[in-house]
Amino acid sequence: MRSSLTLVARGLVLAAALGCKSQPDLPPEPPAPLRRRPAPPASESAAAPASSTILAIEKDLQARKLRPAARREHAPRLAFGKGVFGQLTSDGFRLFDSHSFKQLASVPLEAPRALLGLADGALLAIGAERMLRWEPDHGKARALPRPVLLPGTEVFADPLTADLIWVFDPGGRASAHPTLSSFRLAPSDAMLALPEQSIELDSPRGGVFGVTREGVWLYVTQGRVERFSPGGLRLSGLTLTGGTLPPTWALPAQRVDEGLWLDAGGQLLRVLVSPSFKRLAGARLAGTAFVADVGDEGRLLAVVEVTGEGPRFELELFNNELAAVARVVLPSDPPTGTEDWLKVVTENQNVAVAAREPSVAVGGPGRVTIFDARGKQIFSIPSQ
Repeated sequence: MRSSLTLVARGLVLAAALGCKSQPDLPPEPPAPLRRRPAPPASESAAAPASSTILAIEKDLQARKLRPAARREHAPRLAFGKGVFGQLTSDGFRLFDSHSFKQLASVPLEAPRALLGLADGALLAIGAERMLRWEPDHGKARALPRPVLLPGTEVFADPLTADLIWVFDPGGRASAHPTLSSFRLAPSDAMLALPEQSIELDSPRGGVFGVTREGVWLYVTQGRVERFSPGGLRLSGLTLTGGTLPPTWALPAQRVDEGLWLDAGGQLLRVLVSPSFKRLAGARLAGTAFVADVGDEGRLLAVVEVTGEGPRFELELFNNELAAVARVVLPSDPPTGTEDWLKVVTENQNVAVAAREPSVAVGGPGRVTIFDARGKQIFSIPSQ
């Protein structure tokens, strides 16, 4: 009997054991792994070094191989007036005493376009919405209606008449001829100024527009010069001789019947432009010309040049006999490696010469340096 009970007990134990085994044992859960940030895609991890490498290559290329082209359009951003000096900034117009360089005024101006010294010593600042005329005797800016200025148009002060400016439109269409229009600087409630006269030139587009010191307007094309009097009357034309090509700039000379013609490659000529054309003298620049201006009654020519890698900018000064009298290395801004590099390296390389004094200004919205006729620095105007 005992043996039977024992067998039954063993059977129950065995059955219980077999019942438990019908559900297989789960393996112990492994410890949770350490959490790590997922690795970035290969394209992302390589993008930053690749971008910085490309940027460095672009900067090097812009500094060593690319040269800024000549600034042909006449849209000055610096100007001397009677006892004053003006500077266009990115959003306004600043005025300084031209002897002490104490700041006299700072006036807002929408999208500044050009700054002109007028025949009476006043300054005219032209913006997208209005023009401001600053007369030193009044001590404040007076708003004037502005002319319509299309892209590529150039604005000139009349050399003889203080309340007159001229707008040269090179012609926006391939079939269009250039036009020359005069505008009277008169107060008005109107927003826009209308031209007093508009002259269509005979020569095709693509030429160079300039002026003599007595106010004769010149338009130079291949083999020919059109001329107009200070009042806009058509004068007899000139024929270019001696294989002379149109210059990049046609600037005034000391004598009223002569001009200073400069090309971007660095050739400088003094030429006779009345009553006929003749080459009188020549000189070579130290580098390639970027921008130029004449002042001190035609006795002082100032040229901002590119003379080396960087790009390296220098100011070279010439007298009325085309003798180089000074050469100065200018402050410069390094290339950015991006599409705006040309604007960055050139926006502070504008030049202006005082009309009746031997003073030269080089700069732009970020800085201005003032020199005398021997290239000696007189003053430095920092950024605003």
